[in-house]
Amino acid sequence: MKKTEVSFLQSAAWARFQQALGRNTIDRNDKWWQYMAIEEHGKLGSRLYCPGGPTVADKTALSAALADLKNEAKKRKLAFVRVEPRGGVTEIDLRDLGLRRSHHDVQPADTIISDVSVGQEEIRAALSQTARRYARKADNAGVTYSLSYDPVDIRYFIELIHDVSKRTGIKPMSDHYFSTIAGSLFPTRDAGLLFAELDGKKIAAVIFYNDGVTMSYAHAANNSEYRRVSPAYGLALYALLFAHGSGCQNFDWYGVAPADAADNHRWAGFTQFKLAFGGKRVSYLGTWELPVNSMKYRLYKTALKASGKK
Repeated sequence: MKKTEVSFLQSAAWARFQQALGRNTIDRNDKWWQYMAIEEHGKLGSRLYCPGGPTVADKTALSAALADLKNEAKKRKLAFVRVEPRGGVTEIDLRDLGLRRSHHDVQPADTIISDVSVGQEEIRAALSQTARRYARKADNAGVTYSLSYDPVDIRYFIELIHDVSKRTGIKPMSDHYFSTIAGSLFPTRDAGLLFAELDGKKIAAVIFYNDGVTMSYAHAANNSEYRRVSPAYGLALYALLFAHGSGCQNFDWYGVAPADAADNHRWAGFTQFKLAFGGKRVSYLGTWELPVNSMKYRLYKTALKASGKK
């Protein structure tokens, strides 16, 4: 498979991170398909989950990958397989192969991707007037930017994301989750931190993933007290330029509201922010499920309905 088609969440690095969290993973490769799956045990059902995968050449390849996944799930006595296929397949293909839409998309089905293989001036020119103005505002305020691969520095991001949580009510991943990303992915430079700094303080941060082709804007946070100087805009531009300087081709903004979403969509705010940097919308097929144990899967769906989840 072409590396540009493969999600970072299907990489060996992501498998290593999942293993550091104590989860079992499975890797399979074929000429026409590949996947990395995670064994998950939830309150309502157990499954094999392929985040951002499997990656396939066509419908025939997807059928083969699903057969392999289903066999692995049976060995582990799991209820179903959860997938987010990428490659040469359509929604019709998925339905033809017996897949069913999940009650929600685990990974965002919509994203924005910026081309960072172009020159720095072209990257800057792609910004909207608003984004350029706010990035200049941060620079004029004296904001500076830095890079870290030191796992210890994750403490600054955790402080910032807690501040965001208090301000907005969002529920971020756990401190342990972020610390494990740092411990397992920072030393190998599969992930890292970008900071915006002012007055001797780290006032905004981004956790990025990098597979050498695509850099992903995975998690971001900023200090409420310094929002007036717009550090998020300056830091995002710095991230684009850093991706370019690192030799990446793409910068994945990692999740936005669908193009037809209402203005009050819960992701509307950060979608407008990400669109301001000039990338192109990309839509994937979303999250789908394939029953393995029919009885267990029916019980899972019944439990979902009882819990109020559609």
